[in-house]
Amino acid sequence: MDEKQAQHGVRVVPGLGGPGANAGVHVPKLSLPLRYMGLGLAGWLAFAAALVAQATRVAGGDVLGPAGVATVHLLTLGALLSFVQGAVYQLTTVAFLVPLAWQRGASWNVGLYGVSIAGLIVSMAVWWTPGLALFGAGATLAVCIYAVIELLTVHRSTVHGPMRWFVTAAHVYLLAAVSAALLLALAPTVGALNHWLLPLLATHILLAIGGFFTLLVMGFSLKLLPMFTLAHGYSEQWQARAWWAAQLALWLLLAGIWSGWRVLLMLGAAAGLAAFVCQALQVRDILRKRLRKRTEWPIRGALAAAAAGSLALLALLVQAGGAFGMAGWTAAVAFDLLGWVALSVLSYAYKIVPFLVWTARRSNQAKPVGGPLIAQLLPPAAARWPLTGFAVGLSLLAVSSACAWRTGALTGACLMAAALCGVCVQLAWVMMGRSWSQGGGQV
Repeated sequence: MDEKQAQHGVRVVPGLGGPGANAGVHVPKLSLPLRYMGLGLAGWLAFAAALVAQATRVAGGDVLGPAGVATVHLLTLGALLSFVQGAVYQLTTVAFLVPLAWQRGASWNVGLYGVSIAGLIVSMAVWWTPGLALFGAGATLAVCIYAVIELLTVHRSTVHGPMRWFVTAAHVYLLAAVSAALLLALAPTVGALNHWLLPLLATHILLAIGGFFTLLVMGFSLKLLPMFTLAHGYSEQWQARAWWAAQLALWLLLAGIWSGWRVLLMLGAAAGLAAFVCQALQVRDILRKRLRKRTEWPIRGALAAAAAGSLALLALLVQAGGAFGMAGWTAAVAFDLLGWVALSVLSYAYKIVPFLVWTARRSNQAKPVGGPLIAQLLPPAAARWPLTGFAVGLSLLAVSSACAWRTGALTGACLMAAALCGVCVQLAWVMMGRSWSQGGGQV
């Protein structure tokens, strides 16, 4: 490591990129991703409590009030985006073989982000207008800083191909989603914007879930699946097709939102299904060429999440025909966010966190000997019951909400909350440098 790298907190870990990676991969200090992930775990716990508290309201269709809005943003900003930032800062350096464009900015941005998101969510819950303005501005700045750092980092990389397209587009759409949120905030005071309130809201949701989270998960899956299943020599023919189908879906849905033409919404949902089919065919080719033949529970969770995403798009296709009104839209979006995005993030977390901690600890040893293996830090089988509980609870919550069955919705929410608590305990244990399978021994 040279002096300049040391000053900027860059570690050079040989072979970190997995099969097919170059030898020298520049990754940030372990503390950087762990701070964001720790914030994300706190967000998951807070969301678990809020979900239980709001379950009966969800079953009654009351999701657009202040408490409902705060709960949704607790999931998207407090849990998902917090954790995702830490994972992406690490994965970008691994996948694109470059150091972060501005690691110091990423390091101090976690404080701005954490304070702003906490204040914003509380302000949403009580609908405190000055707090919405103040903390909303801070959150906007923090998210934009993250997106710009990622875009600059990827721009400097010499790695090309569909994965780069997915990751770049995801962060461009994130900036667009933030812009839509700003217009939503201005709508009550600007008459012209107030007229377009529902299309702006739908655009914000689409760009955040479909544009950012979906493309990001699809893009990094092209790296994570081969990496964690030890696959090589697989065909990449479906990657570009998935990309183009996803872009077509987003733009058709946007056109449908702003024109009000249901046929465009239906075509957009159909294109989204085509994107998931192409991604599934790509995953099939990867799994056929894997050396690790046993499909571990985190990978099963990721596959189940993709199936949930397909079901959500199918529901969206049916809903575009005007079947169930606002309740149908809410159910489809919620299932997409929790079943596809959240379950994907939770599943991959069981592989990313142990890998991150293990490689960081080993790279700091002059002569790495002994100690637990990655699979001993957090055995893949440990994900079985938390991920299963989350999926079963989500299914029960979705069905109960559709039937307005409050008891079933509360039971499903409690199952999901218990599963999330289990996930957080396991991941936090490993992030503290402890081995889950060896009685808490140090890594």
